[in-house]
Amino acid sequence: MARKGIVDELKRIIYADLVRVEPHCFTGVGAGTIFTGSFDWHSSVHAHWALLSMARLTDDVLLQRQLLSRLTPENIEAERAFLNNVENLEFEMPYGRAWLLLMLAELSKHKEHNYLLLGSFRKELEQQLTLWLEQNSAVDEVVVNGGYQPWLFIFLLLQFSQPKPDTLYRLEALRPQIENFRETITITQPKESDSFYLPAILYLVDQTKHPKGKDFYYRDDIAPAFNQNLSFKTCHQAGRNVVRLWPYAFEKLIDGDSSRFLKGVERIVSQPDQWRGSFELISHWVPQFIWLGFMLKQGELL
Repeated sequence: MARKGIVDELKRIIYADLVRVEPHCFTGVGAGTIFTGSFDWHSSVHAHWALLSMARLTDDVLLQRQLLSRLTPENIEAERAFLNNVENLEFEMPYGRAWLLLMLAELSKHKEHNYLLLGSFRKELEQQLTLWLEQNSAVDEVVVNGGYQPWLFIFLLLQFSQPKPDTLYRLEALRPQIENFRETITITQPKESDSFYLPAILYLVDQTKHPKGKDFYYRDDIAPAFNQNLSFKTCHQAGRNVVRLWPYAFEKLIDGDSSRFLKGVERIVSQPDQWRGSFELISHWVPQFIWLGFMLKQGELL
């Protein structure tokens, strides 16, 4: 499948999930104004992020119009009010809120929807997430966790969201803690329930400090696992297979050779059960992970 064909298929699957009318699998649905459908709130959030960036980068005016009709200032402010309600301060903290911050950063690139209060909402989320990182920076169980409190990935999403200088300063102050756990991170083997491959995330975190400033050195020569009988216990391996490819998006091609990133993506999409099979297990999040790799390849996030 050609790269354009892959992106078109990702777009189709993500949009189909976004407009599902079935209720969430979990009771928490935010304000219920935008991020409904999908599998859960944060999956709907990163579906909006993926489709917004796809619409911008592929000049899909119709898709952009459909998304912006949902992401109105009134609806965004309703979600903001929900998240800031004292009873909801722990809702989707930190994972979903970090994706929301990245989505708002993408929304700000669509000038007609870069409304006055969008910047202040982004700032609020930056402060919340940076404080969470600071409070948990010395806890190795969190820093090396690839589950739903993935310290390194929250750090990365904050960097991707183009934060304000004061937030960047606070993030840079946390890098010594990363060094304290670097060796542990590089040898940590993911649990079956983990969505992330931490050595790959660590490489990307390094790139946020020295973007494309040094030779490519990431190597992951272990063959990815493909379990054709995915279950709630094993389904996260599908996402890990994608995450392991993210650093290869930076690899420079030699003699016209296809990058390991594209080769890996083509292998994954040739096995549909690994990325678009069961909605409950896979298709509500793995396509977005594949798209994030394409964004890295195109130089959009760093």
